[in-house]
Amino acid sequence: MSPVPSALRILRAVTGSPWTRVTGTVVGLAILAHTINIPQAVVSLSRADPLWIAAALGLTMLAVAASVVEWGVLLRTAGATSGQSGSRHPLLSWRRLSSSYLQSMFFTQMLPAGVGGDAMRTVEMGRQVGHGNVLASLAGSRLAGMLGMTCWGIAAAVILRALLGTGVLVVIAALAVGVVIIWMMALSADRVIPYRLLTRISGAMGRGIRSFGEAFSSYRRHPHAVAQSLLVGAAGWGFNLLALSLGARAIGVDLSWTVLAVCVPITLLVALAPFSINGLGLREGVLVALLSKSGVSVAHAGEISLLIDLQMVPFAVLGAVLWSRHRRSAKALAPMSEVVMSPQDVAAA
Repeated sequence: MSPVPSALRILRAVTGSPWTRVTGTVVGLAILAHTINIPQAVVSLSRADPLWIAAALGLTMLAVAASVVEWGVLLRTAGATSGQSGSRHPLLSWRRLSSSYLQSMFFTQMLPAGVGGDAMRTVEMGRQVGHGNVLASLAGSRLAGMLGMTCWGIAAAVILRALLGTGVLVVIAALAVGVVIIWMMALSADRVIPYRLLTRISGAMGRGIRSFGEAFSSYRRHPHAVAQSLLVGAAGWGFNLLALSLGARAIGVDLSWTVLAVCVPITLLVALAPFSINGLGLREGVLVALLSKSGVSVAHAGEISLLIDLQMVPFAVLGAVLWSRHRRSAKALAPMSEVVMSPQDVAAA
């Protein structure tokens, strides 16, 4: 047996082990605790200017609302093509979509897997709307958000070109081009995917991929929906950057959105590391290092990293309340096993 496949199997087993993720997270948190004074950072955050915090919270609320629209417009488009218009289907009303998104934020914060919120929405809405439609809308909204993030990153890299150099601009632009290519491939998936071959291999897999491809084909027939999702996604990321900038101002740090537009996406990529739980500890450490190089003190950089972690907690708490209410009402209408899922169900999904 060749040593290369054996080494790859060992590497895959090590990176996929939950103990590796736990160890990586503990090491990352230990390094972060050694780098910054966490108790002092917590005290500083508790003394933040409430007016700036309120303004930041308002902008974050707009960013969350933009995320709902970014996802919902795609799901409603796919639902309309399958005879389930948003005006007739209760799951596709904007009120229900907003509630489902907030509940998914609760699952994302609570479960160690970064896809906990996506799994929750897929399980909850897939039976009525179609799992392929839900998965396609989630993938499309993620792509829309990534493209918006890279566009803001390109604008910031152009402004900071003298400081960052051309290399960073080229990397971010290449990432944007990659996202556009993925969008084009997804919109044409129904034309290029060999459904018959996949069905022969696995009927369930063939049907699932066909449903996914047909949902994206509906987006191709409704380009206005894609344009709306992209524009709203870009606007939402802009609101998020401004919210973080105002949050930094609340603790006495004058931090431009341009610095955040370059630094935050890098930390999100670090969160994908297979040897940590959601990048916990690693992304904060990387952000502290990046911000300190841009002129922010290590203490303030640590406070900003904690502020970013806490940014979505109020909305996750609201999602927990909505999920609890939905759970109680569903139990009163039907057996919980048929209608309502527990956090364990989402983790299993």
